[in-house]
Amino acid sequence: QIGASEIIDRAETSAESPKPLERERWAGAVDCVGGATLAYIFRTLKYGCSVAASGLTGGTGISTTVMPFILRGVNLLGIDSVQTPIAARTAMWQRIATDLKPTWLETQSAEIISLSDLSAQLDKILAGKMRGRVLVNPHL
Repeated sequence: QIGASEIIDRAETSAESPKPLERERWAGAVDCVGGATLAYIFRTLKYGCSVAASGLTGGTGISTTVMPFILRGVNLLGIDSVQTPIAARTAMWQRIATDLKPTWLETQSAEIISLSDLSAQLDKILAGKMRGRVLVNPHL
């Protein structure tokens, strides 16, 4: 089964740390925030793992050391969504829809709710009682 097993408070991921390395936690990450969050990911990645960065909502700079790179061999991979040619994008989406499509995806179902049900659904998420996927249909 996929899904989050815990929720990490933003205060933890955005806090500055005097330590260049912390306890290894992640086998990989996709970061769409950048800034202090990306620095946190570097400090907590497991040995030999990678983070793919695609965003900068948390800032364009990162305050980190070379320690995660030279002692744990972590990798930073950039995701370019601007200059990738349309032919390459089409090929990638085609693969995602075929040979890279997760087999478990067919067994997953989603609850469809209206906008008026959204508040109650958010309460379930915050209480840790939400499982699976929920789609919001604004036309319901």
